[in-house]
Amino acid sequence: MYHIVHNLPIILSNLQVDVSDIVSAIESTNHKIYAIANSTKNFSVDIFKIIDLRTLSGAIGETFVSEMAKVCPALKKNPSIDGYPDLVQCSTPEMLTYFKEYASKDSKEAFYYGGIEVKNTFGYKKNKVELFNGEQRIDFIKKDLEWKAHHQKTNHLLGLYSDFINGYPTIVAAFYSDKLVPDDWTIKAEPKGNSAMTSFSTMQKTGFIKMLRGMLVCLDDSKYIKFFTREV
Repeated sequence: MYHIVHNLPIILSNLQVDVSDIVSAIESTNHKIYAIANSTKNFSVDIFKIIDLRTLSGAIGETFVSEMAKVCPALKKNPSIDGYPDLVQCSTPEMLTYFKEYASKDSKEAFYYGGIEVKNTFGYKKNKVELFNGEQRIDFIKKDLEWKAHHQKTNHLLGLYSDFINGYPTIVAAFYSDKLVPDDWTIKAEPKGNSAMTSFSTMQKTGFIKMLRGMLVCLDDSKYIKFFTREV
């Protein structure tokens, strides 16, 4: 069960997304993740204990985007893997026409009518703490969550926090802010050498405070509610 912290809809230029829709997408995403975990356990392999945490975090975010697009058809998943934002606003015939043209070009440019960017994090563990995939992390992570984005212009961000609950990757909380500015992100870091990582910016404390103020929902568990309702 999820506790609704702020029952305030996400307001875009021509679309309103209710918190109840976000909860539905979260629950649907968790259900799919649980199903995958259980199916792999039948083969004596727990895929979420061996997969890289960064990859797992991205997969959860991508799954949520797909589920959100089902719950709210006026939001469509960006057809370009490098497109921005992840969920694009298609609530009018004009927007739908533009979306079809945008999709046909596999455009990496920002979607003209905007939408919602989605990022997930498991939090970063404290120094000198050893954590393994499958272990609950909330007591051992740094107090400020850090989402990563491809550039400093990222805004209209729906940030997810995930943890392992009884060994299952689970979306625990969701936050939203449309007040992020470039200074809320670090200067873009470029990958070194032959790294497979892409360039990224990391959210700074100023951005996290804005996200925390825009907390929408949290798992109805005192441990998580206490973590996110403390002073920062």
